[in-house]
Amino acid sequence: MSMFQSRDATGVLPVTRAPAPATTKDLRRAGFPFRSGALCLDFVATLAKRGMGDRELLGGPEELATWLRAARLPSARPPITEGDVAGARALREAIHAMTRALVDHTPLPVDAIDLVNEAASASPPVTLLGRDGASSVPPGSAALEGILAMVARDTIELFTGSYRQRVRACLGHDCSLFFVDRSRPGSRRWCTMAACGEKASSATYRRRHPAHPKLAHR
Repeated sequence: MSMFQSRDATGVLPVTRAPAPATTKDLRRAGFPFRSGALCLDFVATLAKRGMGDRELLGGPEELATWLRAARLPSARPPITEGDVAGARALREAIHAMTRALVDHTPLPVDAIDLVNEAASASPPVTLLGRDGASSVPPGSAALEGILAMVARDTIELFTGSYRQRVRACLGHDCSLFFVDRSRPGSRRWCTMAACGEKASSATYRRRHPAHPKLAHR
């Protein structure tokens, strides 16, 4: 259950975003990868190919606005500024530092924890009750700090919840993603089979079944 299922101090139920397993049709949205199984780790993935070129996907306000939309979060108001992007990147890198430490079984950096806690303290946007009394009305837009609070709170939930020990680093040779292993045996090695798993399986097959020398030179 997501942490956003609990009511806040005002008694209002905050916006929820239940992570869903990625499918072959849903690995990328608007150019961003969404295959980590957690909102906060999808946010970390906006710096692609870490250690292999470090490709920045949050290049500016437009890209951050696009990621919010692709992540199915409320849109930001007022318009996002370059300073907002810098703050979002700082939060992202704090979450990455914490995740890297968790995966490596080393102490989590206190400065990163403090930054995530500070971001989480902002009031997130909330879902309201529709006039029919039976439907929910998600916010159309919200302050960026409130939206990033959702990301920070998702981080806290992941690091304090039952899946804490199921956070993995993908073993794909050209992948730098983290993911939550929600499989029953807890033995996943790749972010998804449709992405890195199939590549690894194909590479293993080629090593075990090399092409015939004569055929290979035709």
